[in-house]
Amino acid sequence: MNVVGAFTCSHSALFVTRREQASEDERSRVYAAFAEMGRRIRELAPDAILMVGTDHGRIYPLSAVPQFLIGVSEQARGIGDAGMPEKTLALHQPYAQAILGNALEEGVDLAYSEAMAIDHSFLTPLLLALPELDIPIVPIVQNCNAPPRPSLARAHAVGRALGRAVTAGPQGRIVVIGTGGLSHWVGSTEFQNFLREPAGTRLARQSQFPLQLPDTGPVNESFDRGFIESICAGRAQDFIRDWSAQRLEEAAGNGAQEIRNWLLIAGLIGDRPGQLLDYTPVGAWLTGVAIVQLDASVN
Repeated sequence: MNVVGAFTCSHSALFVTRREQASEDERSRVYAAFAEMGRRIRELAPDAILMVGTDHGRIYPLSAVPQFLIGVSEQARGIGDAGMPEKTLALHQPYAQAILGNALEEGVDLAYSEAMAIDHSFLTPLLLALPELDIPIVPIVQNCNAPPRPSLARAHAVGRALGRAVTAGPQGRIVVIGTGGLSHWVGSTEFQNFLREPAGTRLARQSQFPLQLPDTGPVNESFDRGFIESICAGRAQDFIRDWSAQRLEEAAGNGAQEIRNWLLIAGLIGDRPGQLLDYTPVGAWLTGVAIVQLDASVN
């Protein structure tokens, strides 16, 4: 497979379910940028889209949390979480099977699903960019939700290995997308503190800490712009060197842990530079929203 396009973007179901709460300027900018991403993807004419997203604990609860998982079924079921519609998406099964096998050869022990389900981290960007949902996907889930998570450096290293796994696969054209972030704080302080408790201590008490979202939330625009600058300059490894996961959460919120998906894509394409399509901080959506196109000169 040749990687012919690479993108990173934010995701949130609130982009859809709180459409009217954002200002007209905010939503028009965000929707236009996603539409432009979709237009550019169609120009690239990919056979499939490899998407790296997050599970928010609805598909893989604390009873079983994979750090990295790939879907190898014929379809993926969009579960309709967070107010999103239920959808069934086609998978490119031969590509997924090849990437799984090659990744294992590269030393990445991917978990896999023969009954793949995905949440809004995949569906929101696709519905805004490619609403026809007519390009098959290869979905990869990275644990960005429940600690302990892969380190920032591990996310990037897995991306490097997946880049080799992709290019060693069968002939074809593939676009890669990483979704998540940027700065946002998810849930109450009590909810966030609960998730930080040690693995093995949370499951029995999970119902005591429901996820509740406020009407508006803070966005760290300074962090977001600095991170975007690092990614667009091809300096993901400098960011990894300078930022710990703890510092990241303190500065940009627990939702910013999803930038692991951006770092994975940066590793996959060899830290090539990129172009910002748009950045808009949207308090009503609790998120710093960014869409970036990266140079995908990988073959």
